[in-house]
Amino acid sequence: MNNVIPLQNSPERVSLLPIAPGVDFATAVALRRMATSTGATPAYLLAPEVSALLWYMPDQRHHMLFATMWNTGIRIGEARTLTPESFDLDGLRPFVRVLSEKVRARRGPHRKMRSAWSR
Repeated sequence: MNNVIPLQNSPERVSLLPIAPGVDFATAVALRRMATSTGATPAYLLAPEVSALLWYMPDQRHHMLFATMWNTGIRIGEARTLTPESFDLDGLRPFVRVLSEKVRARRGPHRKMRSAWSR
């Protein structure tokens, strides 16, 4: 099986990689080398690496989910509570309204759930 991204990123092989458009993989490799120069591997992915992973996601729903999680920093539990009303895309600066687990617990059951439970 051919690896899309080789295990060892040598500058000679970087230009041969079929990577997402708009991702400068040579810069990504340089960033990764700089991040690992201290001897410890960072516990996160760099933006070009995430972009490359998203590029290869065929399911648009998964792509949207992971792109939203990456760009907002939310966790899967918070992402599962998002609704179309959570997204404000009309203003100058689009944003996503996310309620944490603590806030949801303080507010009680969701209105729709509350009305369903009261029957």
